[in-house]
Amino acid sequence: MTVEVDIDPDILRQGLTKIRKRRWILWATILIYVPGLIIALEMEASSGTLGKLFAIWIILLCVAVGLATVVKCPGCGNTYHTNGPTFLPVRRCVHCGLHLNADKKN
Repeated sequence: MTVEVDIDPDILRQGLTKIRKRRWILWATILIYVPGLIIALEMEASSGTLGKLFAIWIILLCVAVGLATVVKCPGCGNTYHTNGPTFLPVRRCVHCGLHLNADKKN
């Protein structure tokens, strides 16, 4: 499914850098949940406070997923991680197969 992409290296680098940043935001948001929960429990936060922290985390997660969902592939111009209603945070474009680190391989 991999297609050779013949575009300007600067555009390729900028596009893939944007995708990598948005993926970092997504994974950081996911990974922060457990340590944040442990800290809140250590501080003996009330159930109301825990509920509010969870709601804030869910909102941040929705924003992070939204940002990762709409980012465009610099190779084909389609959304990098989304094919129809399906969000797949994989390392290759779900449309053209452009690898996340294609700009670093040269």
